[in-house]
Amino acid sequence: MNKLGLILIFILFSGFGIANINAQNSIQDKEMVYKTSLKETPTEVKAALKNYSGYKISSKATYTKTNKGKVYKVEVKKGHFSNILLIDEKGKVIGIESGEHQGR
Repeated sequence: MNKLGLILIFILFSGFGIANINAQNSIQDKEMVYKTSLKETPTEVKAALKNYSGYKISSKATYTKTNKGKVYKVEVKKGHFSNILLIDEKGKVIGIESGEHQGR
C-alpha cells in the first residue's frame, strides 16, 4: 500500500507539472511593438509629457496595440535615473517602468 501511495503522489505531481508548463506556454501573448518618433505621437501624448519638463525626453517612442487602444512608451531621464512612461492615446500616464531592471 505504501508503494501505491508513492506512485499516486508521483503521478499527481507529474500531472500538475505538465499542466503548469502548458498553461505558461498558452499565456504568452505575441505582442507587436511598433517604433515611432515623438513627433508622430498624438497631441495628447505630447501634452502629458509637458509635466516632465525637468527631464530629458527621448525623441524615440514605441507603441503597442491593446484592446483599449494604443499604449505609447517614452523614455525620460533625470541625472542617472531613467524611466519609461506608459501613456495611452488620451494622454493619461497609465504606468511607469523604472530603468533598474535594464542593467544600464
